Amino acid sequence: MITLVRIIFLLLCMAIGKAQSPAGTNQDFGQSTETSDFYTESFAYPIFMDNEMHSRFTIGYKLDDDFLIELQNYYDTYRSFDVQRVELKVKNYLSDKLYLVNGVAMERELDKHGANAAKPRYIMTNGVGYDINKNVMMEVNHDLNFNSSNIGSYGMPSLLSVKSKIKF
Repeated sequence: MITLVRIIFLLLCMAIGKAQSPAGTNQDFGQSTETSDFYTESFAYPIFMDNEMHSRFTIGYKLDDDFLIELQNYYDTYRSFDVQRVELKVKNYLSDKLYLVNGVAMERELDKHGANAAKPRYIMTNGVGYDINKNVMMEVNHDLNFNSSNIGSYGMPSLLSVKSKIKF
């Protein structure tokens, strides 16, 4: 499944003219021209002791100056299972730096040892974010899980998260 996701991502990057990063690097992709409304980002952590890898990518489109839509995917590998989350988000800027976030997500576990993985979780996300500058952002999100069962490694009915991203 991860290979299919990577192939789709690469095709989308080439289709919108964003595949300009040198081969073998894990740099963020940015807008190729200032007139383009498409943007992409990607990031991957290095392989850890137990062959754990953590990666994510975002494909976005700027509908107008205040309204953006993003497709995000992350894929984390662990010792006994992998976790994939696909999310469709809408960002609505209230000012130059402050924005609201709303979206839906599907998160699932992929077992590596033949056990039955929990059913995918369907999640609604709401939050607020602030762009401190062009390289730093902070966001507070509330994830509400719609599944009737919360079994699984990440299963919880509700999650409040505070995150930030630094680009360099």
